Amino acid sequence: MKRLLIIILSSLLLCTQICAQQSDTLRTVNIDGVYVWAFRSLRDIGVQKSPLSSQVLTDNVSASMADVLAKNSTIFIKSSGRATLATASLRGTAPSHIAVSWNGLNLSSPMLGMVDFSMIPSYFIDGGEVYHGATSVGITGGGLGGAVVLSTTKPQTQGLDVHLVQGVASYDTYDEYARISYTTKQWGTSTRVLWSSSDNDFEYINRDKFGHPVERNKNCGYNDFHLLQELFYNTPKAGRFSLKGWFTDSSRGIPRLTVDFRNDDLTKAWQDEHSFRGVAEWANHYGGIRLNARMGYNHDNIHYIYQFSTGGGQVQRSVDALSTSDIAFAELNGEWSIGNNLMLAGNIKGNLYNVESEDVAPLTPIGYKASREEVSAFASARWKPTAWFGAAVNVREEWRDGVWSPLIPALFVDVTVWPEAAMIVSGSVARNYRYPTLNDLYYTPGGNPDLLPEDGETYDLGIESSAGNERFKISGKVTGYFSRVNNWILWVPTVKGFWTPQNLQRVVSKGVEARASAEAKLPNEWRVEWRTIVGYTSSVNATESSNSFGNQLPYIPLWSASSALGVRWKEWFADYKWQYYSDRQTSYSGTSFSGDVVEGYALNDISLGRSVELKNKVCFKVIFDINNLLNREYQSVLSRPMPPRNYALRIECRFGQK
Repeated sequence: MKRLLIIILSSLLLCTQICAQQSDTLRTVNIDGVYVWAFRSLRDIGVQKSPLSSQVLTDNVSASMADVLAKNSTIFIKSSGRATLATASLRGTAPSHIAVSWNGLNLSSPMLGMVDFSMIPSYFIDGGEVYHGATSVGITGGGLGGAVVLSTTKPQTQGLDVHLVQGVASYDTYDEYARISYTTKQWGTSTRVLWSSSDNDFEYINRDKFGHPVERNKNCGYNDFHLLQELFYNTPKAGRFSLKGWFTDSSRGIPRLTVDFRNDDLTKAWQDEHSFRGVAEWANHYGGIRLNARMGYNHDNIHYIYQFSTGGGQVQRSVDALSTSDIAFAELNGEWSIGNNLMLAGNIKGNLYNVESEDVAPLTPIGYKASREEVSAFASARWKPTAWFGAAVNVREEWRDGVWSPLIPALFVDVTVWPEAAMIVSGSVARNYRYPTLNDLYYTPGGNPDLLPEDGETYDLGIESSAGNERFKISGKVTGYFSRVNNWILWVPTVKGFWTPQNLQRVVSKGVEARASAEAKLPNEWRVEWRTIVGYTSSVNATESSNSFGNQLPYIPLWSASSALGVRWKEWFADYKWQYYSDRQTSYSGTSFSGDVVEGYALNDISLGRSVELKNKVCFKVIFDINNLLNREYQSVLSRPMPPRNYALRIECRFGQK
């Protein structure tokens, strides 16, 4: 398998048809019937990002953002199965090193500093972008690995538009989705509702028990409800206004480990979560000046319970933890285009965090209360003096709890080396800075108020191009990167039985990200689409005094890859998707009681469907999915079984005015 990945990567490196990014400007060159295009706006100079198109989000309407990111980017998703905690790792960094926002609102928990992507339905997202490494400095501070930017937009179809989805899948899994919107040129309203439930009780072979018995996944059912209401208003003079409110009510069981030898059904853990996210936004432009202002609020209430059987049908709670967190933010963004060659941009943003966590199960309840205030200011200048060269300089400064961070600069360069092939070489260098989370500092027991902030630097070099004509298009991109993070924060066990965070002197991450895609329109209304993503990530402990010096970080696969092939013929369509992850370590040597390795795995999924459009503008789509086609036994997280081959049927109905 590694040899196959090396061959794929080598082919991509030699390929001169390397993909371009979207922008506001378009240059077309006609060469003997072949059209070559180079997209690059001033705001995208040197930017390394992976767009999540509306097509990708539509194809994954019954999935969470965890599935979308795993199959359409180089992000590794660490998951215990559907509707369980799903965290992300980008470029060999930890989940807390990825900044995640929704319409400008920070989704990262102020306690844990990370996001559970299983709680973000792709049905509630209209557009997304993954910013890699240094590029995230232009989005926010603290994204040592990168940033994931998610957004919702005003419906494009004027008049009434109704979209209904009903899904039925293995293990008594049911999904209901609905979106009703009404839009005019001046105003619009959109309501989205999602309800999802499942017993999630698949059978698996337990390789951790003697005799390898067949067991059923226990205590892993879930019920999720999401409601998203949006209002839009547009006036030629005053600009565009929008209000967005997202409510979530979730109850999820925590699956039992394969090494759990209890036979009773009373020992179990579950988590109830209630959240509200609201954003108000205004945007307008005055000639070459664009202004945007946003303010928002995020409230999370999480109740986690773990109980165990004491015999005779009695139970005792060993954990009964209630955590609440609040985030309030306000920001102002501005862009000033001076001619076609220079753009100045700036941003100022303020955040207020408040956290309260308490576990009432112990005889003496434990917990903490903490708050944080922060202000971030950003400025950039983007200059393109010629058609073949562009440069950008970003500077960010942050203030937290009365302390200023060091200046966070970034430099980006674009060079068009072969205009006829639209080939662009881009590079960047940036510094980044991340403060410890409130949980790192104050968690009881184990918080460490003496932690130092993480300080990193990242270097990128990439090449991209795309070419094609009306019947055939091909694109690709290869990026190499190198980053150092000093004072890496690592939670380690203590002799007192609890864990505490410590600073690791240095972590070095380096690797290659490559992607290629092609699209062909064939006779008789046939169309074929293909895309492949390959990632090589070496992320090691570079602290010479550590007993894990030179070891790959936990849950960072050295190799990762995904590929998709789609075939369309008239109303019929078929898709094949493949994913691969190499072996992953589960701990730093010498800092955990476990030295196990999670074996690598490859997954195969297929889908078959048909769409039918009626004369009265009603469109039906029926899709049948087979997941884990080859019935592979695998784990993403140690001792957490994943489902075998399973099936899903989805029916979509859409009608409205066009």
